[in-house]
Amino acid sequence: MNAVARRRSSDSVFGKLAAFWDFVDNRGIIRRVILGVAIYMTWRVSVWSMGYAEQSAEDGVQIAAILVAVQAPVTLFAGMVFKAYIEGRAG
Repeated sequence: MNAVARRRSSDSVFGKLAAFWDFVDNRGIIRRVILGVAIYMTWRVSVWSMGYAEQSAEDGVQIAAILVAVQAPVTLFAGMVFKAYIEGRAG
């Protein structure tokens, strides 16, 4: 048995890692975890934004500018992750 066949054997550590990775990859677990993280981040930023807007002593334009600076990257990230998730399920 050559080295490549030995590595791919289910008895070796590499074989078990390969089988585990195939299990994770075939079920899209990583994509789902990343989607969950993006949803959680969006929720946390929304909660923080509502609290900041209620308690800030600044005027409306300054509050809006701060909220846009915080929410825009998270919203774009969540949109990108959702798009990748949908495209990954289709293909």
